[in-house]
Amino acid sequence: MEQVGWIWAAALLACFAVLALCEVTAPRVERGSDGASDARLVTNFALGIVTIGLASVLPISTLAAAVFAQKMGIGLGPSVALPWIAAFALLLPARSFTTYWVHRFSHAIPWIWRIHRVHHADAAVDVSTALRNHPLELLIIAPVAATTVVVIGPPITAVLAVDTLLFVLGLWQHADLALPPRIERLLDGLVITPGFHRAHHAPDRAAHDRNYGDLVPLWDRLFGTLAPPADRTARVGLDRAHPDRLLQQLLDPVRR
Repeated sequence: MEQVGWIWAAALLACFAVLALCEVTAPRVERGSDGASDARLVTNFALGIVTIGLASVLPISTLAAAVFAQKMGIGLGPSVALPWIAAFALLLPARSFTTYWVHRFSHAIPWIWRIHRVHHADAAVDVSTALRNHPLELLIIAPVAATTVVVIGPPITAVLAVDTLLFVLGLWQHADLALPPRIERLLDGLVITPGFHRAHHAPDRAAHDRNYGDLVPLWDRLFGTLAPPADRTARVGLDRAHPDRLLQQLLDPVRR
């Protein structure tokens, strides 16, 4: 299991590196044209390290939930002896569905928004933005994700596959990539593209309270939160007065 963990971590780092390289070679927004400072990268990576570190030691995680469900024989999987592919096919949309609603409530409930707005405060959107999450968000996201796993009761390898796919898609959605227009229009109806998610990072509240999806635009379409993709000139971030530094962002939820 330890060897699998190292392989999994190496694969995620490789995906991050590939997307970062693509951003350099084919950026959607020219570097510096959005007025963002490279100092934001220190905050983004630091928040990512802190959050991932805390997630690895939390007693509530999707992998721990899978072990618990299998050991106790609870959940849909153990009850009807679901094959691996069926468990994966059920868990992926279930996680996507619950994540949509957690994300939507993170915008609608003021005290949760004060935590989540740290992610939206980034003055640019690129692959590092996917790492920019306040550690307190784990207390909201982790229990919901773990409960979803317990209800379905999939094998731990299926949980690992779903977690990996969702993490990689999170990197992809935030990537500053200039896709060919025809390809982007085709993909917009099937998966969440960088342009689709960039609209979610608009400064205006009415604009960023849209496009909550993390896998497919289906949930936004069904529940009336679908907005057209943003073009490369669209502004992103929030108009905040304090500097974009790690300590300020960690303390941001206690600010009015």
